[in-house]
Amino acid sequence: MVKFKRGHLYYPEVPVHQILEWTVERFPDRPAFLHPAELTFKQFKEQVDIFATALKNLGVRKGDRVALYGPNLIQWEIAFYGISKAGAILVPMNPLFKEYEVEYESKDSGAETMIVFQLMYPNVAAVKDKTKLKNIIVQEFGEKPEGTIGWSELMAKTKPDPPEYEFNAKEDLAALVYTSGTTGLPKGTMLTHYNLVSNVVQTSQVFDISELDIAMNVLPLYHIYGLNVCMNAAIWSGAAQVVVPRFDVKEFCQLIEKYKVTYSLCVPPIFLAVVRHLEAPNIKGYDWTNLKVFNNGAAPIPLDLLERFDKLAKEKCNAQDVTVQHGWGLTEASPVVAVNPMYRRKMESQGTLLPDTFHKVIDLETGEELPEPGQVGELVIKGPQVMKGYWNRPEATESAFWADPKTGEKWLRTGDVAYIDEEGYEHLIDRLKEMIKYKGWSIAPAELEDLLFRNSHVFDAAVIGKPSSEPDVGEIPKAFIILKPDSKGKVTEQDIMDWVGENISAYKKIREVEFVESIPKTISGKILRRELIEQEKKKLGVE
Repeated sequence: MVKFKRGHLYYPEVPVHQILEWTVERFPDRPAFLHPAELTFKQFKEQVDIFATALKNLGVRKGDRVALYGPNLIQWEIAFYGISKAGAILVPMNPLFKEYEVEYESKDSGAETMIVFQLMYPNVAAVKDKTKLKNIIVQEFGEKPEGTIGWSELMAKTKPDPPEYEFNAKEDLAALVYTSGTTGLPKGTMLTHYNLVSNVVQTSQVFDISELDIAMNVLPLYHIYGLNVCMNAAIWSGAAQVVVPRFDVKEFCQLIEKYKVTYSLCVPPIFLAVVRHLEAPNIKGYDWTNLKVFNNGAAPIPLDLLERFDKLAKEKCNAQDVTVQHGWGLTEASPVVAVNPMYRRKMESQGTLLPDTFHKVIDLETGEELPEPGQVGELVIKGPQVMKGYWNRPEATESAFWADPKTGEKWLRTGDVAYIDEEGYEHLIDRLKEMIKYKGWSIAPAELEDLLFRNSHVFDAAVIGKPSSEPDVGEIPKAFIILKPDSKGKVTEQDIMDWVGENISAYKKIREVEFVESIPKTISGKILRRELIEQEKKKLGVE
């Protein structure tokens, strides 16, 4: 039995694998998974105990980092809970990583053990000699590569005898989740067991999830949103999971119908794909009678897209009880900070704070607190879900927090430009480092993108600040636009700029438009403005 110190009623000070132990006690024979295979919570825990034992037998000890590199699979979830039970720290890796990225996160984290899906093993083999990796466990689908440990054989020959450790949940790390690296090299975000468990409890209360629910888990589990809000929250609540390795819009829609899914947590590209699919004239629709929550997170989403989805879900899929909502968070907050409450949505906002989470807005120049509602500045937060800091980066950790001059309390600097309205709803305007500086004015790219999305010709858009040749100008707003198929050749760049000029303040006007076939984004849907900015700098010969 794992020893732990029980804390607050709502935020127990336990290792994250304890939430599975409790759920097994309550619902041993209820399904933990429905797809791609059926598994009860009792069977799931048995597999977790075997894997935790296997790690112990391989020499993995408390505090060791273990990398997990693969797509969404039931084995991914078994590995996560096994890593926790073995006392180790998860290092989740994007399944799209190439050699350099695998090498960087392996070396930076100091991981000595890795679990990898066989298709991705060549990327590990190419760099393992440059890292500290000793144990490489391959989730094989054929003969395992030489010098590796086969998952199937390891699980078959190991008898469950997991280690017993005492955990300090507020100090001991559960995961090193690397930031996307949109500014500088990715940093390992140190999330404790208490951080993860707290956010699971917080979000489960907001979404009102129970053992009667069925979760669609299509978001990548390596991402903190998929890992904690999708996977861990489902296990905490006793909800059954439909696990999908990769998103395919037709399969996604069919699985919601087949398994009577009740809630799905998504990102903007999924909303967009589903809307386009349901709008197609040859699609009759689906039976989504049981669907009750469809939530957006991880990246901003145009309000128009949410409204289109809501209408289509009700009219073509009989999802009469579905609540379409959105919220926001960041890796450093495990990740959820605020969500539009089910009972009173204000969809133009990011919602209200989760329980026991607090926020302030500070002046962008002075760092002083802005006391009045509606004042725009940088949003700072605190709560039980806020990270411990960045792995081996004390200076970055220090700069990530704002100290309240009155109390000395540390608040996480979100890097988001925002305001809080009179009812406490948060309104995020843009990322602090992405604001366009035009003739002394600050222009939010996200505001222009939201406007462009309302243009009948625009399928997708990204806006950046392009360096101007005029020194007194600074940057000009430039838009990269993907046109709808029917609009190609029928609308010009000037038409788009004129339309924007008619709908926004003069200083915010878009000064340049480029029609493109694709826009670089992270897997969670965030626009990689840095890549677009670098492209423009190269064109201009600017360093």
